Amino acid sequence: MQSSSFRLNPRLMIIHFIAFLFFVFAFQTLAYLKDFNFIFLPSQSMARLNIPQRFYADMEFIAQMGNLGLLAGYIISWTISSKRNWHWANAVIIFVLLFVLKNFVLTHWAYYANVVIRPGGPYKIYSLWGHIVLGIVLLCIGLVLLFSKKVVGYIETAKPEVKQPVKKGKARA
Repeated sequence: MQSSSFRLNPRLMIIHFIAFLFFVFAFQTLAYLKDFNFIFLPSQSMARLNIPQRFYADMEFIAQMGNLGLLAGYIISWTISSKRNWHWANAVIIFVLLFVLKNFVLTHWAYYANVVIRPGGPYKIYSLWGHIVLGIVLLCIGLVLLFSKKVVGYIETAKPEVKQPVKKGKARA
């Protein structure tokens, strides 16, 4: 049963923040598959110029799939938190923070996403299978961060106790 007192767990929040990011990037990467040929094939460059509504609709779909990934990560995090007797508010704070950062704070979100993980970043992945593999790998990393026993042990580890100095007994003569 959960305790009624709320306590921030910074380890939980940091790990779940990173896991949520992996979910967002995984869902966005897999969302490119919806209209892959139109978005990436060089032969479609003229169509992208002549039909900008389709391109903008595809980009909006990809952005919304990132929100769906964020929601999926939150649901998994909330379920894990309730089973492990961690307070649910930690997951809510991370969800709200990432949602606001992703959707309302425009400061370099796309830059970080492109540079760090997504296609178009340092590893140019413009193939169908590259997107599938990258999306699945990102999703697996996010799941490992949420379900790994070592990570759960790290989150549940209490602060190390301060050791008391050992008292020396009387010297025998």
